[in-house]
Amino acid sequence: MDAASTSGRGESSATRRMGHHLYTARRKPLLSLVLVFGLCIFSVMRSSQTVSSLQNHTRENFLGKIFNQTEEYKNEAADNRRRDDQTKNRGGGGSSRHFWEREDNPSCFHLNKICHGNGAWFYDDVPNNHVTSSPRMLLNQPSINYSNLDVPEEYDPDERYRFNVASPLNNSQNKTAATCPYSSTPYHIVVQSYYNHMIGEFYSRTVRGLNEWMRDFPPKSEEDIQLYVHMASEGRQTLFHGHHLFLGALPQSDKIDSFLSLIENKRCQCFEKLVFCGYKLHDYNLDDDYDNDDTNMDDHLTFFTADKIEHLDSDETCDGRGFRKGNRCTAYNHLRQDLLSRYERKDPLLHEKIRDYRHNILLENGVAPQQIGNVDDWKIVGLTDRKARRVWLNIDEVIQTCETNFLLKKVLCIKVNVEEANSTQAQLLMHMSLDSMIGIHGAQLTHGVLLPQEGFILEILPWIPHNISDYGEWTATTDRPTPLGEIFHGTNLHHLGFRLGRESVPMCEHLGWSDRGLKACLMNETNENNIKFNWSNRDFNVDVNMISKFIASFLLKDIPNCSRMYKRAEENFVIYNTYCSKGEDKVKRAKQYFHSRSRARQYKYGSRQDDNN
Repeated sequence: MDAASTSGRGESSATRRMGHHLYTARRKPLLSLVLVFGLCIFSVMRSSQTVSSLQNHTRENFLGKIFNQTEEYKNEAADNRRRDDQTKNRGGGGSSRHFWEREDNPSCFHLNKICHGNGAWFYDDVPNNHVTSSPRMLLNQPSINYSNLDVPEEYDPDERYRFNVASPLNNSQNKTAATCPYSSTPYHIVVQSYYNHMIGEFYSRTVRGLNEWMRDFPPKSEEDIQLYVHMASEGRQTLFHGHHLFLGALPQSDKIDSFLSLIENKRCQCFEKLVFCGYKLHDYNLDDDYDNDDTNMDDHLTFFTADKIEHLDSDETCDGRGFRKGNRCTAYNHLRQDLLSRYERKDPLLHEKIRDYRHNILLENGVAPQQIGNVDDWKIVGLTDRKARRVWLNIDEVIQTCETNFLLKKVLCIKVNVEEANSTQAQLLMHMSLDSMIGIHGAQLTHGVLLPQEGFILEILPWIPHNISDYGEWTATTDRPTPLGEIFHGTNLHHLGFRLGRESVPMCEHLGWSDRGLKACLMNETNENNIKFNWSNRDFNVDVNMISKFIASFLLKDIPNCSRMYKRAEENFVIYNTYCSKGEDKVKRAKQYFHSRSRARQYKYGSRQDDNN
């Protein structure tokens, strides 16, 4: 049988089958329509799936090129999805537009339609006296006052913070409210936490929690929010550039002021919402000075200062166990990334300004223009310089040694003093221009969060001899993070610690740590006053060779993996946080290498002879 006849029979068979279907279709038009419609639906679905698959594949490839498909961004995406799910489901009260309205937010509360004038706070109860078309929310407004009875022991409470408001209004307040304009900014937020006059404490206790809440519930517009900082202690009312700098991480109008300025403002002003965050709210009154005949004391509320702005999700993971067990705590990484990205968005020329700033640093420190070349090839190390308390006594010697040993290798050591930066922008450029920071605990090292990716922070841990004064022991822990170790935890920065010894204290230098009589000698030189010997008041020296070893071992050498990083640090340093890859895996992650507790105890107790001093 030839091919031609086979082909012909095939065509004939196909023709017959087609004719049969057409015949069937003519006999059963309804069935034909169903079949055709089904084929169309199937084709559309397959086409849609193909297009969707191609779109997803293209999007993944695009994002992969931007983010280099690093594990950090994968984890960040997973964390965002988890947070979105929790935002939808937690609290039991349904979703809320604003974080201060959440039932699971124990640190914030708000007051509606509230005014301040003639030295008094009162609710707006005047008909039609509001600038928005939203329903009036005047019912059940609380009678409430602030009490400073619960501030830390070392605080000297500032009596100017008097906040008392009651409902209903009296006649004089009604007349005042009728002429009181509303602020064009709808939400005014007062933030507070213990020790927020200290920038590091402010960053961790106030800004971290607030940032997590505002990530969960971002405002519709940054212009809708104005922030005020409440300083509870008298004599510590200065709102530093550092407060402005770190609040810059948050979506707000950048109109930042102190709460005291709001209280003492003589101009009458009304607010759609006045929000308080960082407080404890109780349904009783402890302020004996509070007296208002119009107030039903059974419905009275009192709010007190709290130790921090709580965010339940991040507080649960950012505790002692969370820091010791990998990277469960992501809140500080969120805050650092939000801080950097927001300043970059606000100033498209920021990176160019940083390069110019670095170039000027090199020129001002004697580097000839022809020696500079590409400023990005240089490593600029900032040594934190203080003029009072915790003064780095031999800082000039360290800088001279750094110049001698490393200037030809394009390493420049300079002094940095945050107090000499007279604006938020100046602080930003001062620290973003550095590749590394070295300083004693508590000396502007919080600004290290502004360093570029894989920048180095070396925290010098003070000498805390247990037999003389245990005060400040938390500043020198090596088996767990110091407070600064928490701030840099989980970020793409390298944070190391070096613990000072007896030789760092230039007193009674003829006696060693284990020599009898050291305690008596030190107390005599400090007029038998432990406070003068406390780490926070003591000036110090630093081993010049240690600084040189840090620069040579870390700044001037690549870090191929986590294991190599650990070996370099093992003898002299503790690694609170590093950003490295493990083994053959080229993906970099945050990693921590704390000392064992037995090794940490050796630092604390040293020779047993100490007990007899």
